[in-house]
Amino acid sequence: MKLKTFFAAAAVVAALASCGPKAKPVSEQLVGQWTGLDSVKITVVDSTGNQVEQSFVAPVELDYLADSTFTAIIKVTDSTVITIGGVAAVNGEAVTFTGSMACSTETMDLTGDIMVLPESITVNFAAVNVAATVNHKGKAILTRKPAEVTQ
Repeated sequence: MKLKTFFAAAAVVAALASCGPKAKPVSEQLVGQWTGLDSVKITVVDSTGNQVEQSFVAPVELDYLADSTFTAIIKVTDSTVITIGGVAAVNGEAVTFTGSMACSTETMDLTGDIMVLPESITVNFAAVNVAATVNHKGKAILTRKPAEVTQ
């Protein structure tokens, strides 16, 4: 009798535990507006074959839509803005993306990944312009923008 009671209690506990709130899929967790800082390193091979590197940290705003497309703006200075756009592919917890990155007069191919953390996302990306021998690598740490209050 005691063994049956134990199994019955275990079954009830298991049933209650499975009724708890379920985590949203990663594709739903990403939807929304994000803000943070982006650490970027630009490598250029000059006409003599030397690599010249420049690094900076700039604010970034990212808008991720329910159809897995996203746009982002990296504001380097008041007059220098980098525009990014792409499509993400979500496979379980893994998120990768492809797209393009527009800087001044150049547009570069973009690839990267997004890691969803409990309170933020981390976006790693690389953009390449083979013809101009320019490589951009970046890592942005973003938090969800608070919802705007309307009155």
